[in-house]
Amino acid sequence: MKKLLLTIAIIGFGFNLYAQNSKGKTDDMGRIALAALVPDQAENIPQGAKQMLVNKMSRIATQNGLGATAANPRFCIVPLVTVIGKEITPTAPPMQAVNLEVTFYIVDAASQNIFSQTSINVKGVGRTEDKAFIQALKNINVRSGQFKGFVEKGKEKIIEYYNSQCDVVLKGAQALAGQQKYEEALFVLLSVPDVCRECFDKSMDLSIDIYKQYANQKCTEYLAGAKAAWANMNTDKAAEYLSKITPDMECYDDAAQLVEEIKEKQLADGANVWDFKMKKYDDSVEKDKMMIQAGKDIAVAWAYWGAAPHFNWDWSWLYQKK
Repeated sequence: MKKLLLTIAIIGFGFNLYAQNSKGKTDDMGRIALAALVPDQAENIPQGAKQMLVNKMSRIATQNGLGATAANPRFCIVPLVTVIGKEITPTAPPMQAVNLEVTFYIVDAASQNIFSQTSINVKGVGRTEDKAFIQALKNINVRSGQFKGFVEKGKEKIIEYYNSQCDVVLKGAQALAGQQKYEEALFVLLSVPDVCRECFDKSMDLSIDIYKQYANQKCTEYLAGAKAAWANMNTDKAAEYLSKITPDMECYDDAAQLVEEIKEKQLADGANVWDFKMKKYDDSVEKDKMMIQAGKDIAVAWAYWGAAPHFNWDWSWLYQKK
């Protein structure tokens, strides 16, 4: 499967929530968001024009909503560019002129459903065909009124997806957790927008359970690393591992016991007292809220650093149909 040539540009949309969905200002993980991208399969778009198109799509979204710093790569805005005509101008020197039809799609890349689409014709002139192509794309007016309906329809369809397919989302996350893909499972759950109230609440509940599984797996790894470091009398390395163990992890008590063992050994050997201390709960913070926030941090990190290999979609279905 081909990789995307361009870095995903993140764009998001805010919503005016009705009373039953009112929750105040939400964070980025709770917003409806799209990934703006130009797939490899759009082979007729000059390389120099691809980033421009990403920027245009980002601006179209921004003009019709609010930006966000996180997005679910499953929901994307992508372009299809068709050359309607091209000619050589009767000028000195001769110039290349192109007439393009640019169609934008908001799509669910997983189900291969098109949620919304709109087309615009643009023309450009340049010394080369590529430069004419780029000039034409520059003429796309991101403030054009037609893009408002395009974006609004896409929003509605994404909300409809979560409202009607919530069970599928939850089961998908559970399946990922069963494969120990906890970070991806948390990302899926915490990408559910809070405007989809019922599904959002179910996702938050399940995210706590999956975070616990993730935390316990990591705790086992950290404790094993700390024990191995202590076996080699490397207290600095042991402290590095133990510092990652938090009170919500099942092996916390075993880790605390190891800390005491190291301190006692250090004291018996006449070494400097080891002043390492295990992390403690902040009693002022509700435990479930703390775990949800920890899950969000993991999901955001996965989105930035781990998501790309999982979302290298094959876009031939879109480009071959058109």
